[in-house]
Amino acid sequence: MALSSEMYLRRFKIQQNRQISIGSIAYILYISLTFLEQIMATEMDQSYALGLDLGGTYVKAAVVSLSGEILDQDQVETPAERKVDDTVKCIVQVVNELAKAWPDIVGVGLGSPGLVDRDRKIVRLSPNFPAWRDVPLKEMVAAAISPPIFLENDVNCFALAEHRWGAGRGFENMLALTVGTGIGGAIIIHDQLYRGDSGAAGELGHVSVDLWGPKCACGNLGCVERYLGNQWFVAAAREALEDESIQSPEQVSEMARKGDRKAIKFIEDRGEILGVACTSFIHIFDPEAIIIGGGIAQSGEAFFRGINRSVKERAYRILADKVRILPAKLGTMAGAMGAAIIGFEAGSQR
Repeated sequence: MALSSEMYLRRFKIQQNRQISIGSIAYILYISLTFLEQIMATEMDQSYALGLDLGGTYVKAAVVSLSGEILDQDQVETPAERKVDDTVKCIVQVVNELAKAWPDIVGVGLGSPGLVDRDRKIVRLSPNFPAWRDVPLKEMVAAAISPPIFLENDVNCFALAEHRWGAGRGFENMLALTVGTGIGGAIIIHDQLYRGDSGAAGELGHVSVDLWGPKCACGNLGCVERYLGNQWFVAAAREALEDESIQSPEQVSEMARKGDRKAIKFIEDRGEILGVACTSFIHIFDPEAIIIGGGIAQSGEAFFRGINRSVKERAYRILADKVRILPAKLGTMAGAMGAAIIGFEAGSQR
């Protein structure tokens, strides 16, 4: 039987209403999913990890969010004799105290000086802890804490923090140097930390700048560390400035800030020595940037002027003209912040 025009109209209206209803449902689903994504993103942003920077003088700790905000921090003295068991107890105490205040820590990262095994479980040796050999530091700490933990070289942690939140942000290929008691190095290639075959990549302080230079503690001759490490920096400053009262690089920096021309020239000359090493690094790695931190790096403009002059004079021009040599931004907690990045990694593999 043929349908009347009235029945056609009725069916059309029903179908139209159904279309509106389906469209409304689709819109509601879209809004709901978007809202859930925002909630999940907010929850991720609010998660936090604990990073520890093990040094010869202090253990520094920071609870850090995914955005790089330090939510809490602590610092305790490293045990004077630096024995393994005492140091582990010190680390565990810091972790447990902060974990009480921040019970939802997703993971812990521990930055240790020295050669760290590539599976990040063992400190093979450490200049700041001379008696340490093949110490299973990760497992020793993990046995006494609840959150999961990963172990990493301390300068690698510094590099990770500066790369994500500091002066290295936006650079896909960069090097990081810390100039203090010694010279530490780290390498980031295509936004990934490069550890090398055995996890020991980045010992940039032991590149020679003088074939027959003074012997370094590592056994090599003329290492750049042998000229810029704190004790050798101070010894050279006393001689160059004819001042036996100099006890630290900070004193020389203060003299330079007050306009002492000899101090300014000395700092600039030390920068030139580091610039010689940086030239080699540039030729090998072709980085976009070299980020330099540590106490001596706080010497100011004269230090970086010396570095840049060496690089401009020695490096291939096409490389020298593009590389950025920059002071670190994150300060003394950078190592702990970078260790927290490793802590997030530990938490993700729980």
